[in-house]
Amino acid sequence: MSDSTATDKPISIEVWLADSPKFQGTDEHSLPDFGEPIVNAADSFNRKYPKYDVRIRKIDFRLLPDAVAEAVAHGSPPDIAEYLYSSTQTALDMRAHNGDPLFVSIQRAIGGRTRILGEPVVIKDLLPAVRNYYSTGGELTSIPTVVTTNILFGNKGMLERAGVERMPATWQELTAACAAIAELPDRPAHGVSWPIYGWLFHMEIAGQGGLFSNNGNGRTGRSTRLFIDSPEMLNYVRWWQGMHDSGYYHYTGEPRDYFAAMEAFARREVAFVVTSSAVGQLMGDMAAEAGFELVVGHLPRYNELSSPGGPVGGQSFFLTAGLPKEKEDGALAFLQHQLNPQHAVARMYDRSLPVTEQAYRRAMADDCVEPHPGFRIAAEQVASAERTPAAAGPVVGNLNGINTVITYAMEDVLLRGADPAIRFRAAAEEAEALLDRHNGAALAYPPVTPDVLKAG
Repeated sequence: MSDSTATDKPISIEVWLADSPKFQGTDEHSLPDFGEPIVNAADSFNRKYPKYDVRIRKIDFRLLPDAVAEAVAHGSPPDIAEYLYSSTQTALDMRAHNGDPLFVSIQRAIGGRTRILGEPVVIKDLLPAVRNYYSTGGELTSIPTVVTTNILFGNKGMLERAGVERMPATWQELTAACAAIAELPDRPAHGVSWPIYGWLFHMEIAGQGGLFSNNGNGRTGRSTRLFIDSPEMLNYVRWWQGMHDSGYYHYTGEPRDYFAAMEAFARREVAFVVTSSAVGQLMGDMAAEAGFELVVGHLPRYNELSSPGGPVGGQSFFLTAGLPKEKEDGALAFLQHQLNPQHAVARMYDRSLPVTEQAYRRAMADDCVEPHPGFRIAAEQVASAERTPAAAGPVVGNLNGINTVITYAMEDVLLRGADPAIRFRAAAEEAEALLDRHNGAALAYPPVTPDVLKAG
C-alpha cells in the first residue's frame, strides 16, 4: 500500500538528528548549528522530490537512543535515526515492538542497486576508514554523516621559544617537547592537556595495533570480552602517568570535557592540547582572541612505526526496518542525496572531515581553501588508517558505560597513585559486567532492547 493518501500528501520521512548538548544551565549548544548541512540536504531533497517530505528533528546525542526506545514503545519510531559513533552496537541491538531488530543494514536495504530514485548510490565512495568503522561482518550497517578525529594543537610562539622545531609525532617526542617548554623562563604551568575520554584510549590502543575487544573488535562477531588491561592499554596509561608525575600533563579535573582542556590552552596554561577536529574553527578563534598563532599535528602515537589513524568519531544514520516500499526507497534516496558531491563538500565547511573519497580529493586539492585549522592534517590522519580490525575501532555494547569505567580508573592512577596494572585489571572486571548485562538483553529469547542506552 502506498504511504501517500488520496489527497496526494507527500510521503513523510521522519529523521532524528543527534544534536550537540547544551552547556549546563544555558540554552547555548556546545557546537552551535550542528547538523545544519543535513537540514539543508533535506530541504534540497524535498525540492527535488516533492513526493517526499523529509522532516528533521534534533535531539541531544546523549539522549537520542532513549528517545528512540520510547518512540518504539509508543509505536512511532523515526524512519531514520542518527547515532553517535560509540553507540553503534546499541543501535544494532535496538528492538522493534515485535522483537525484531529495529534497524536494517544499509547495505542489505540497498541491495545491488547503483541508483535509487535517480540518486547515485554513494556507499562505494566512502573513505575506507569510515566505511570500516560502520561495518560489521563485512557489511555496512549504517551510513556515516559526520567524521571527526583527535589531533594535537600547539602554541607556535611557545614552541619556537623552546626550540621545538616541529609538532611532536610520538609520545616520546611530546615528552621531550614538554621538557623543553618547562625550561622556558616564562613557561606555562604544564606542557599539555587532554580529557580522560574513551575515544582517546581507543585511538592509542589501535595505534599500537591492539584490540579493545574480542572477535576482531566486534567486527567478525559480537564483542563478549574486553581487553582493558592489555599491554597496549597499559603502555598508554603508564606513559600518561609519567607525563602527569613529571608535571608535563595538566588534568583539568573535568574528565570527559574537551572544552576545559581547550580553555586552559587559550589561557596559555599549556603549550599543547589534544582535542577533536570538530572544533578546529573554535580553536582558531580562541587562539586569535588570546593573541597567539596555532600549529597543528597528528595525534601523537606510540612510536614512529605506529599508525597515526585509528577509530573515527562522529555519527551515522540507521534506517528503520520494515518501512513501506515507497517510503524506504525515499529514505534510501535521501541517505545518498545527503552525501552527494555537493552536500559532502558543504559538510566539510561545517565540522566534519571528508566522508567520501570524492570529498577527500576535493579537500586535498591545491585550490581548496582549508575550512579551519587542522582540517587537512585531520583528514590525512583518517585517510592513513590501516585497514585492520584494530584500526577500525571497537563495536561494543554499552561503550559509554565502559568508557566511564576507564575514566575512573585513569583518575585513580593520576590522582591517587593506583598501580596501573592492578587498577585496570579491576576496571576490566567491572566493564565486563556491564558488557555481559548488555549482551544478556540482546541475546535473550526473545531478545529485548538493553536498558542502558545513554550515549557519550
